[in-house]
Amino acid sequence: MRLSSDWYGKGNVRLTKVVRRGALHDLYEFCVKIILSGEFSSCYHTGDNSSLVATDTMKNTVYALADKHEFHSPEQFGQILTKHFIANNKHISSARAEIAETRWARLATANGPHEHAFQIAGSGVRTAHVVTTQEGRVETSGGISGLQVLKTTKSGFVGFQRDEYTTLPDVTDRIFATTVDASWTYIGPTDYNASYVGAVEELLRVFGEHDSLAVQQTIYAMGEAMLARDPALGEVKLTMPNQHRIPFNLEPLGRKNSNSIFVTTSEPFGLIHGTISRD
Repeated sequence: MRLSSDWYGKGNVRLTKVVRRGALHDLYEFCVKIILSGEFSSCYHTGDNSSLVATDTMKNTVYALADKHEFHSPEQFGQILTKHFIANNKHISSARAEIAETRWARLATANGPHEHAFQIAGSGVRTAHVVTTQEGRVETSGGISGLQVLKTTKSGFVGFQRDEYTTLPDVTDRIFATTVDASWTYIGPTDYNASYVGAVEELLRVFGEHDSLAVQQTIYAMGEAMLARDPALGEVKLTMPNQHRIPFNLEPLGRKNSNSIFVTTSEPFGLIHGTISRD
């Protein structure tokens, strides 16, 4: 028997940081996961813990470095964390930080955005993944998960394969509802916040405007537009479940459904993924 792979770390370290600039406050809320890979086999084989960074230390490091350093994005904070673990532990081959950000927006007032009061900023959680290796390679990606979108027209599905078990009819005008999980790699220096805003704006624009013949087609159109807009993005991954709205049969009630009354379903759902890369 042999230990063929291993890693360990600390999960769901929840951080709130308030940056006070006089009366104006900035708010950051992250859920952080730290994953370390390296030479830890002695712990698995004999219980020798001498090579281990305690996961409680990892938790404390998140809070200490958040206090010590200035940052403006989860990508930046992930780079700070992973570089710290690599610099202080030569036996670690790579350190990975996975960060989910709860996005807060300033409350609107008659005098403009509020200085210190916030509300949750819509659906979707901003994500960032950073890996730093002992050789100095840094891989950074951003994304959004749980972004709920729906449009009531400009979507259809016809001409698909049929067999003896097919009951789904062709439909040229249907509700298109999904929860987008998107991620993208960075291939060059960029303003991570601006790139994030631009990527989300572009995928939302295409979702709303695209005349969709299939979820797959819309996924490709989204990724293509995101890459075209921002040269700092190298690859886009999109996963979009088709969360069906099924027309309800009103005929037993003496009425005709004019494509307006639907049963909202959460499952089962079609699950579609696409990765769009540059040539």
